[in-house]
Order: sequence, then C-alpha cells, then structure tokens
Amino acid sequence: MTPEEQRRLYDLVANPPPGSKIEAAKKFGIDLTLNLRRLALTPTERSREMEGALRFLMKLRRAATENINL
Repeated sequence: MTPEEQRRLYDLVANPPPGSKIEAAKKFGIDLTLNLRRLALTPTERSREMEGALRFLMKLRRAATENINL
C-alpha cells in the first residue's frame, strides 16, 4: 500500500460516508484504525505480534494458576 493509499484509507475511516458500513462499524465502537494498522504489517510482522501475545497469555495463565494454588 502506498503512503497516499494509506492516508486516504485513514481519512475514510476518520470521516466515513453517511449511511456506509464503515460509519455503522464506527458507531458500533469498532476501531477500524487497528485493522488498517494490521494490514500495513507484513505476514512475518503479524506472526511475531501474535506469538508475543500468545507468550503473554501463557504467562498470565501460569500466574493465575500459581495464585489459585496458594
């Protein structure tokens, strides 16, 4: 995606056309900028972020289990 295409997409998300699905999603509370950010990443970068999130979740579960067993 070119920088110009990225800027236009962010502008569209920030100011969606009235009655559009984008406007409905924004009103519902969906942060579409997160989707745009993810699309800007390479598949490798997305995979690394997901692996980091998984490691964090595993640490969280381990900590919760250790606290329960006390």
